[in-house]
Amino acid sequence: MRNIFYLFAALLSFGVGWFYYGEVSKQTATITKLRLVAEDGLVIKAGTVIDEAFMENFVVSQPMPRALSSEFDWALGADPVTRINLKGRVFGQDVAGGSFLQRAHFFAERQIDFDLRIHPGNRAFSIPVEEDRAVGVFVTPGSHVDVIGPFIDESEKIVVRRLIENAEVMAVGEFDTTAEYRDGDSPEYQNVTLQAPAAAVEEFLALEVLSVNELTLVLRNPCEGTANECVGLGQ
Repeated sequence: MRNIFYLFAALLSFGVGWFYYGEVSKQTATITKLRLVAEDGLVIKAGTVIDEAFMENFVVSQPMPRALSSEFDWALGADPVTRINLKGRVFGQDVAGGSFLQRAHFFAERQIDFDLRIHPGNRAFSIPVEEDRAVGVFVTPGSHVDVIGPFIDESEKIVVRRLIENAEVMAVGEFDTTAEYRDGDSPEYQNVTLQAPAAAVEEFLALEVLSVNELTLVLRNPCEGTANECVGLGQ
């Protein structure tokens, strides 16, 4: 019986010790964030580019209790990947010395300039759409579509005309890549951005106002012709 008591006491002591160790570890655990050196009067001017010398002279690692991580999640961490990605970034505003670094301090990176994706001679334009008039979630950046609308002809009958043929969809809502659109769980959108030859866009805009109802996007087979051969006004 006495042995069992000693065993129970040992287990209890071990449990208390383990709990205490966990609590101490939790309280003493730290995270490390990046901040500018705290020099009197130091201000990093907007337009400053971060390079290796800047990192060495003006950026320091600041340890702090891990318990504060949720309050400082906006500050950039001092991990190697973040340090590498900071090089080449440009400050978009003046930042005082001692400040923690955060993404809001820098100009946003433009991975691929949207306007450079417009083919020579083409123009990009946006039109409002309703999801059930845009082939639902199947129209994505990179799709090719016809834009059709209802009109009243000379005999006062409603006819459907193709205003644009085989136009490339450059963006749906705010998403200009299919990957971003899919990653966002294919959200609904209220407009699409297309590109077509400048003359076709001008004629489209002139005819669009004569439509008697909403325009509809018709999804095309991408193997049916090429954009250069097929984009244009329907006859």
